[in-house]
Amino acid sequence: MKFVDAKRYKKQIKDLYREAFPKDEQAPLSFLFFKSGNGRDSFYAVVDKEKFVGLVYTVRIEKLVYVFYLAVKAEERGQGYGGKILKMVRMLYSDCVITLAIEDTDKTAADNYQQRLERLHFYEKNGYKQLHIKINEAGVDYELLGTETTVTQADFLAMMKKYFGSVMFRMIYKRTKIE
Repeated sequence: MKFVDAKRYKKQIKDLYREAFPKDEQAPLSFLFFKSGNGRDSFYAVVDKEKFVGLVYTVRIEKLVYVFYLAVKAEERGQGYGGKILKMVRMLYSDCVITLAIEDTDKTAADNYQQRLERLHFYEKNGYKQLHIKINEAGVDYELLGTETTVTQADFLAMMKKYFGSVMFRMIYKRTKIE
C-alpha cells in the first residue's frame, strides 16, 4: 500500500469524498487541491497494488499535524485499510504529534451516536487518545483526538489559523468556545 498524489486519482477522490463525508463537513475540493500544493499540506490517494482504496488529507504546521480527511472506499472497509493508513501517517510524520477530529461523542441524542462511539473506539485502538478539546468547525461539533495528550486547544487553533488565514479562520471557528 502507498500514498500517491491525489491529483492522479481526481475522479475517484471526488466520488469517495462526496460519499464519505456529509455535505456540511466538506471543504470545497478545489480548495483542498489548491492548498495541497504548498508543501505543508498533503492530499493523497491511497493505493494498494494500483487499486484506489482511499484518501487522506493532512495539514502540518511545525510539529503538529491534523488529519483533516481520511476515508476508505465502502467496498474496502473492514479489511484493515483504515488502521494501515493511520500507521503510514504516523510513519510519515514520525517527528510530530498527530491530531484528528471526530463528531462529538458527548452528543448522546445524535442520530449516529453508535457510529460516533465505534469511530472513537477505532481511533483509540490505533493509538489515538481523547484530548478533551471541543471545537465547532463551520457549525459542526467535534472533539479532538491525538497521538499525544500534550496538544492544547490553543495549539490546534493556532495551526488552523495559519492554515486558513485570519479571515477564513474567524468564519469557520466562530462558534468554538475558547477554553
